Amino acid sequence: MNTILLAFAFLRRRWGQAVLSVLVGALGIAAVESVLIAEREIPKAAERAFGGIDLVVGPKGSALDLVLCCVLHVSDPRGLVPLKAGLEVTHHPLIRAAAPIALGDNVKGYRIVGSTPDILAVYKANFAQGQVWTEPLQAVAGASVARALGLKIGDRFVGNHGLSPGGEEHSEFPYKVTGILAPTGSTLDRLVLTDIQSVYVIHHHHEAEDAAEQGLPPPAETPPAATAFLVAYRSPVAMAMLPRLIDATPEFSAASPALEMARLARAGRPVIVTVITLGLIFAAIAAASAAVALMSTMNARAKDLALLRALGAHPWEISAIAASEAGMLAVGALVIGLLLALGLAQAGANLLAARDGLLLSAVPTAEDVIWLGSGALGAVLLAALIPSIRAARAPIERVLNA
Repeated sequence: MNTILLAFAFLRRRWGQAVLSVLVGALGIAAVESVLIAEREIPKAAERAFGGIDLVVGPKGSALDLVLCCVLHVSDPRGLVPLKAGLEVTHHPLIRAAAPIALGDNVKGYRIVGSTPDILAVYKANFAQGQVWTEPLQAVAGASVARALGLKIGDRFVGNHGLSPGGEEHSEFPYKVTGILAPTGSTLDRLVLTDIQSVYVIHHHHEAEDAAEQGLPPPAETPPAATAFLVAYRSPVAMAMLPRLIDATPEFSAASPALEMARLARAGRPVIVTVITLGLIFAAIAAASAAVALMSTMNARAKDLALLRALGAHPWEISAIAASEAGMLAVGALVIGLLLALGLAQAGANLLAARDGLLLSAVPTAEDVIWLGSGALGAVLLAALIPSIRAARAPIERVLNA
């Protein structure tokens, strides 16, 4: 007796119930797998986005805001720090490299970052073409920016005021591209670097124009300032010492990107647990639906099963029919659920890559497939246990005479 073919034939006769059970189970598996992918890949993507940055030194306030703004570049600056004092604080034997950054402009949504050539040492970046700037209003483009905007060595572009596209153009201050960086997999790929003096010149001119339009005197010269300082450690010992030393100063606070992302992950743990629980509930509903469907269909097919017994089928073969039906439901739910999770994860990965430059791998691991497959198969086989036992023990004479 071909158990698989019989089980498939029985499922085809009640295809509506089978499809419903598979879809509900697939939704549960997709929810669980999507969360597993996000929980595993987002911290890895954030770590890649940090590049070589071990610490961010900025104004007093939220450490997480400092990381989001100056490392991941997904939020706005909250203040400035004195350039001279910052250079003194970050000049330490335990620091391998440190560079100031000044934010305020963009080109078609990509941030223009004023800095010093030391920022390349922080990120451990190399040039694909060209060289670093040698004077103000020269720029070095990250790999993603150069590809998206079609920038080449010698090209000129104009920045917009603010960190979002659509701001006022600084048309009188065009930048000239002197270099294009090789891909790093970090947020540096989505940045345009320039001399920090360029930012000072452009913004002082912008403030002077605003004052003139309002009939006010030109703004006074202010000491050079920076949005923050990016720091790379020379030794792991710095992790224990430097943040405390910097936080003790009256002007600066220190934020560790790795530590802040770990805190953010812990804060999001309840959401992750909730979604996984919801997925497991969907899977349990699918298993219960399969159990009820198998129970009802076994009762409805009592004469067919009794006839098979009369023709010589063993009780375990009758049980195997119910188990095979459950196994087909589990395989269908697993395949559709993984495909759905893959689609959702890929869509989320593309969105994060386009908006924030985070590079995620949206492919389920072999471990995920094994655990989810084992869970789905175990759940439906458990659901099929009672129907299969009842089918195997059904008295042939009573059923045929009924």
